[in-house]
Amino acid sequence: MKKSEERLIKKVEKEIKKMLKGDPFDLQDNMDLLAEDLEERNQYRIKDYNFGINYFMNKELNVYKTKKGSEGVEEEARFYEICKKVLELSIKYRRENNKKISKVETNILTHAPYFVGGSRKRKAKGREEGYIRIDKGGIRKLTYENDLGIMLTMADAKTLFALFSVWEDQGFSEWVNFTEYKLLSKMNLKDGGKQYKGLRESLEKLRNTSIVMREAYDIETGTREVTERFKLIIADKFTEDINVKGETQSRQYEIQFSPYINTSLNKGYYSLISLTIFNDIEIETAQGIYLMFIGINNMENKGKYTKGNRFEIPLEEVYETLFIESDRYKRKGLIEKGCDELKDVGVIEEYYFKYEGKKNESLVLVPTEWQSKLIKKRDELGDIESNLLER
Repeated sequence: MKKSEERLIKKVEKEIKKMLKGDPFDLQDNMDLLAEDLEERNQYRIKDYNFGINYFMNKELNVYKTKKGSEGVEEEARFYEICKKVLELSIKYRRENNKKISKVETNILTHAPYFVGGSRKRKAKGREEGYIRIDKGGIRKLTYENDLGIMLTMADAKTLFALFSVWEDQGFSEWVNFTEYKLLSKMNLKDGGKQYKGLRESLEKLRNTSIVMREAYDIETGTREVTERFKLIIADKFTEDINVKGETQSRQYEIQFSPYINTSLNKGYYSLISLTIFNDIEIETAQGIYLMFIGINNMENKGKYTKGNRFEIPLEEVYETLFIESDRYKRKGLIEKGCDELKDVGVIEEYYFKYEGKKNESLVLVPTEWQSKLIKKRDELGDIESNLLER
């Protein structure tokens, strides 16, 4: 049992015991409040909830199996049943939160200037030299540069998308204004020293990252182009609040994204991602696969990768997009592990590998019904925006 699972089970048991001592007519309301509270704490993943549900289900069955006919059996079994229902309610609230979506420029998703893989040798050399340049293929070809010699990770991608969400709230204005607390809130992270440190490091990495998107799609002209090299963040400034000990308590930031990104978003070339879903995914490979197929869904030539409600992506392109440099056997294992988690959190219904000849192999992903509805919502928004432009 993981620490988060143990903490969740103890929390639920403690609160349910209190409830059962109170007014029975308030029980359902209190169950709802507890489920909402668990969600607001942002401490647990869907996997923790599912573990807890199975735990309480087994405890309930064990009571009937080993204590049948004993005094208090029904009461004990009911206790575990209520615990289970609270976690089921928590998952329901999580599903509602998953519907909160943010706009991300589609070229960013399909070119993927963040990395799941990357060899230790490559990373060590970049840090030693204080500069790194990478040309990678995949769904789209990208040239990546970082003046610190560091590769962006999926944690940095999370920060980037949270910034996009704040930017959207502010109408994609010239400058994006935010506090560290506000950004952590967008990322569903509790505020604390460790989180602030990680956030500042991530912002510094993003500030030092430049990219060339070699197959950028211009929705206005309907053509692909090679962009000029541009920084993700072209300008930034911040003010600090310092306490009496000389320690930074908080920072107020103002940043500017590249005009290229701003123009593309305003033209309507964007995808919708759920930060709640992204935060719920623990394995980096799973995060990368999620972002990849969300981006593909809004590509101009998505028919190359979609068959009905299924995504069929050549496996080599998956490896290149995620920049997984392991040998072919390890690479495939990483993809399987990532897809298994996407099933666990309810993003995909199933996945499998499709063979097309001796060497050609594709990854097939089948989104769940509610994930398909989120995908469809983007299509509907696109139709509305197109109609408004035509008027």
